[in-house]
Amino acid sequence: MPTIGRAVLEGAGSLIALGGLYDVFVPRLPANLAVVCGGDPRSSRLVRELLRALGGALVGIGVSVVVLAGRLGAEERALLKLLILLLVLPSEGVNAFGMFRVGSPYYVPLGLIVITLVGLAMG
Repeated sequence: MPTIGRAVLEGAGSLIALGGLYDVFVPRLPANLAVVCGGDPRSSRLVRELLRALGGALVGIGVSVVVLAGRLGAEERALLKLLILLLVLPSEGVNAFGMFRVGSPYYVPLGLIVITLVGLAMG
């Protein structure tokens, strides 16, 4: 795989993992999510824990993309590209849709999908 395509995919995976780490370690709920909870502490706790779970899953997906991109060889290139696509499209697509519905910056996961598609096209 060309070095640039691999670097783009590894960058996309790293950004996905960093976004997941943000969700895991953000000190308090973002304002738009706190408003959705209406000040109810139980709802806030539930949403906070769901945000952490989402973040943990995104970290795993991001790290997996980095590992798969690093292993893209001539023999298994098509399969590994398909796996990367199957990891990123559903996870970031659903993430973007959910973020859109609660007023979060959904363009970030959409941008990560685009970056991933560019990296796959370059490879």
